[in-house]
Amino acid sequence: MQKRQSSAHISPTAASPVRLCGLMLLALVGLARADSFGSGLDNSEWLLEANPYFCQFYQPIPQYGLGVFFHEAGRELEFYLEASQNLMAPGHAALTVEAPPWRSSALTSELGYIPVVDSRFPLWVEPDRARRMMAELYRGMAPTFTRQAKSGSGPVRVRLSPVEFRDYYNDYLACATGLLPVNFSQIERTVVNYPSGGDLLSDTALRRLDNLITYVLADDRVLSLDVVGHSDNIGERFDNRRLSERRAYRVTDYLVNNGVDPTIIRTDYQGDRYPIADNATAEGRAANRRTTVLVRRLQDDPDDPLRLLPDLGRPR
Repeated sequence: MQKRQSSAHISPTAASPVRLCGLMLLALVGLARADSFGSGLDNSEWLLEANPYFCQFYQPIPQYGLGVFFHEAGRELEFYLEASQNLMAPGHAALTVEAPPWRSSALTSELGYIPVVDSRFPLWVEPDRARRMMAELYRGMAPTFTRQAKSGSGPVRVRLSPVEFRDYYNDYLACATGLLPVNFSQIERTVVNYPSGGDLLSDTALRRLDNLITYVLADDRVLSLDVVGHSDNIGERFDNRRLSERRAYRVTDYLVNNGVDPTIIRTDYQGDRYPIADNATAEGRAANRRTTVLVRRLQDDPDDPLRLLPDLGRPR
């Protein structure tokens, strides 16, 4: 039976440091006692939090925190550590793939270095190496982070266990397949643009609106959509206002014809009154010929799954 924990706490790429520093750090493991954290054969478990907005596939690390593979809708797979109390010194941690004790003959491989910060989320692994870590766990290997301790002379080692990983890997894949194509931050302010004097929706505009529609129909916490048409300043002001009106209502009609509740849509048009770029340049006028859809969503709902999104300190 799949293990789930709905109240799990979950909450960037490293520039490679000088290789000598990493080798010296690894050498410390043999010279000083390491504070090692990880689960073993008898206490290893993988848990999955699954919904259309994100997949959180994680392992509790006894006396340390969580090792989390995190896949948000509209983004790639990532990995981060969440520490109940961060013991690693700021700098760079060595990421290696090691054999668990019961596979001592397997070779160790190095995956480079990961920046470490002094926070609840001390390290974050970008998509390429996150996928590699997942592949190594599937092979029965143990990704391991090693970094000098904040206090004391020895290193801190945090190891993920491959025990039970395969049992839940297919559940993670099913979750990833079911994710929405975009997340809320990607559609919260959707903009479509037009050629000079035009009001037809391009293929690019239709794809953006299709993603918006897919999200709105899936998220019952969406409260309203404000659709506002705009123009550049070429031509008469009256004509520009009529043009922005046609642009706005083409978008509204497309949303309604594809299932969005018309009662949550407010449509407006402003002509050339509110430019966002310099109308003296072709690039600026192209940016100003637009319709913007602003999506408003219910806030402060204690049952909102988006409240569980981790704040990793990198752009979303």
